[in-house]
Amino acid sequence: MMALSRSCLFLLFAVAAPLPVVLADEVRLDDGRVLVGKVVERGDTLEVTTRDGVVVVQKDRVTTRRTDNELRQDLAAKAREVGTSTFANLQLALLARETGLEPEMWRHLDRVVTGLAAASPANDAGAASLQRRLDDLLADLEPEVLARKWRSAPTRIRVHQLLDRMRADTSPGRAAAIEMLLVREPNADQDLRNEARRTGAERQRIAALAALQRRELAGNDRCVLRTAVLDGSSKVRRAAIDIARGHDDAAAVRYLAPGLMHSNSKVRVRTAEAFAGLGSRDAVELLVLAGPNAGVNLAAASPGVRAHVAFLQQQAYIRDYDVEVAQAAFIADPKVDVLQSGSVLDVTVAGVYEEVVIVRAYQKALQQLTNQDPGGDPRRWADWLQALPDPARAAVTGNR
Repeated sequence: MMALSRSCLFLLFAVAAPLPVVLADEVRLDDGRVLVGKVVERGDTLEVTTRDGVVVVQKDRVTTRRTDNELRQDLAAKAREVGTSTFANLQLALLARETGLEPEMWRHLDRVVTGLAAASPANDAGAASLQRRLDDLLADLEPEVLARKWRSAPTRIRVHQLLDRMRADTSPGRAAAIEMLLVREPNADQDLRNEARRTGAERQRIAALAALQRRELAGNDRCVLRTAVLDGSSKVRRAAIDIARGHDDAAAVRYLAPGLMHSNSKVRVRTAEAFAGLGSRDAVELLVLAGPNAGVNLAAASPGVRAHVAFLQQQAYIRDYDVEVAQAAFIADPKVDVLQSGSVLDVTVAGVYEEVVIVRAYQKALQQLTNQDPGGDPRRWADWLQALPDPARAAVTGNR
């Protein structure tokens, strides 16, 4: 009985013990396929655990196997050979992805994204070409960003899952990949607008706005501009202006202009802040014209907490007499009433933007746009505009 128990225990241990794992992260087959993942030997076959599942191949079909250490050594040697330029880092990122070295791939992509941001692709033809190559790579990184179960999910869920990966510790390369996947996600415009309005995390709302601005559907830019005025977070409003800047600023000023005379005072202030952030001189004359009417047509403040207090005095007096007859005698029965006097105050506490706050916002925006202080009296701003130095005035009132 004891021998049988030991035998059973040995068999149980043999089945439960893990099989040895060979650190060969790249397997090349004779049909040209390249498998990247953890490899386990099982007799005359290899089980390769890739990102999309387990692939079983015959050993005699394997042409090349390289271990994890060998792959890293080859990548390091290539890095020493090509240098540290942005283009070199892009090539190294491609090589790292091909060989399954994901941490190295993200590290090189971080350098590419940072380098291109400093190079300003909009004004550099070489950087623009490199940006297009980077965008194509980023758009192909869905397997590295999304788990397999989300890749075939409906658009709404995919958009939410991508935005959910935008966190405070998200690296520049990964953030760029998420944004590009959102930009190229088919039919995602409405879902991105919903996320930009409803998502609680500021970083995720900003990412949704950045993707919307880069998509081609008409009206997405207006969603970004509305957010620059209506969002409750000053951080998101500033980011929306940064995203919108440079995309037809004159049209953006025209679209936002009605906000200077909006019935809500906060909208007026935020519109002026948006004009200052856009940096378009087209907004100067609009601010000058709106200044004298900064407090006109403002809606009443919304009701807040309501309370009342009473200061009263009460004085008793005889209002009348009732005459009663008892045993041939007349008796006067007085009727007493109370006279009440004093004051009752009914108060509603409400937050109100004073006119001076709006004027100061307009004044600050004008100062940022012209580098000249128009003063605190908006009635004199028209004269101030005419008195601006010739170059500044020409930039404001010139070509329209």
